[in-house]
Amino acid sequence: MRSFVVTGIGSVILFTSFLYSVAADDTPTYTKGTITVSGAKPKSYDLKGPGKAYQISHCGDFQNEQDVNYRVQEDKVYIEHEGGKEYKCSIEATMEHWSGIEPPPVTFVKGTIEGYETRRDTSVFGGGGGGNGTPGSPVGSRTRIAKVYRLRGADMVYKIDYCGAFQAGVFTPGQEVEYRPAGNRLYIRHDGGKEYSCQVEGTEKPASASAAGEAARCGICSFDRETVHHLNSRWS
Repeated sequence: MRSFVVTGIGSVILFTSFLYSVAADDTPTYTKGTITVSGAKPKSYDLKGPGKAYQISHCGDFQNEQDVNYRVQEDKVYIEHEGGKEYKCSIEATMEHWSGIEPPPVTFVKGTIEGYETRRDTSVFGGGGGGNGTPGSPVGSRTRIAKVYRLRGADMVYKIDYCGAFQAGVFTPGQEVEYRPAGNRLYIRHDGGKEYSCQVEGTEKPASASAAGEAARCGICSFDRETVHHLNSRWS
């Protein structure tokens, strides 16, 4: 531990200047960059800075084309946010010689929600333990009601569910949406350039989806998989 002896007005001024310089040295130096949303799975981001770009982990809720202040330390990128805090992001890839060419934009296509069916998802848990005379944990179950939407695009019909946290994405039959598929996820754009992340349960070619589409246009009805299969067989 350092100790200081300060005597005289001149020494006080010098000591105060020293403290200010130490505090300044501790202030992070940030570089300006731009974040774009990557279509990779799992979700990640591309961070473009001057002369270099990084692919970083999903470490915060960033929007496409968002401007940020960042710094790099070892294999991490630290991105400034409110309250003087930082997002700590792992660097997954580095482009050492960034050419300045913009990455391809995230492209959305238009589609229509044809309707939905409901599905009960039940999970069973517990029943473990019971060794060495200890009682086993009771068996329990939890059931969630999922809305499985039918989204018709130009060349594909998607069956999607669990859109957004706690199924925040709610759609109505006939509603037009903008979406982009990415692996087994489908992202639907909503307010302010944000996206609902939906699980893709299945896909169909439009020609083979006509009968199921008629059933789903009911919008408020509940159909099981056998019923939809029967309708497809009837109308094919």
